[in-house]
Amino acid sequence: MPEPISPQEARIITDPAEAPFEVVLTVSQPADVGALYRRLSTIPDASVTRRRTGPDEGELGVVEVLQLLVPSAAVLTVAIRTLPAFIKSRRSSVTVTLTRGERSATVTVDNSNDPQAVLEIASHLLSDD
Repeated sequence: MPEPISPQEARIITDPAEAPFEVVLTVSQPADVGALYRRLSTIPDASVTRRRTGPDEGELGVVEVLQLLVPSAAVLTVAIRTLPAFIKSRRSSVTVTLTRGERSATVTVDNSNDPQAVLEIASHLLSDD
């Protein structure tokens, strides 16, 4: 059963320089969104909010995603490094997709054991090419 969305402390970022990196995380198992939210909420200097988005074209329903705001590439890398442990802790197979602007990367059980893969994902999301 999906976990209810709990009230969150609103943190309004008034200075765009304070959180220059916004990443949207989508979890393949909707029931795992709450667990990932709690895990990412423990990262210092990271702001995580849960939000609902409309379905993609040809799909039904609402998708719950996490919006991660971080002040630096270092904090984003820390957040990405938490994903392998999160994926391994789940009972069923889970895939987490991170999207920043037009770029996206996916973390799965297949690539979660490789520390280099995590750095490549962070580099892909942060590059300006």
